[in-house]
Amino acid sequence: MKKKYINYKIFKTKYFWISLSFFIWMFFFDTNSLILHWKLKKTMNKMILDRDYLKNKIFLEGDHLKKLNNNPKYLEKIAREKFYMKKEDEDLFILSKT
Repeated sequence: MKKKYINYKIFKTKYFWISLSFFIWMFFFDTNSLILHWKLKKTMNKMILDRDYLKNKIFLEGDHLKKLNNNPKYLEKIAREKFYMKKEDEDLFILSKT
């Protein structure tokens, strides 16, 4: 029975070890390593999602501000619901669910 012979000469050359150490250095230890790029990409994607959320929030708040400036009934509704304001001749009762 004949055994298969695998040539391990490549592991004995200095070029292999230099190349291997170079790639290990570039992947893990360099200032521009792949791990750092992966973390930066993850942070960038999170910031893009936050930016889109805030743009949408600014648009909604701008629409809300236009309604408050142009519609006095809407302004009165918001004042009564959120800030518990009342007219002079009214009594205000606040009921809470507990």
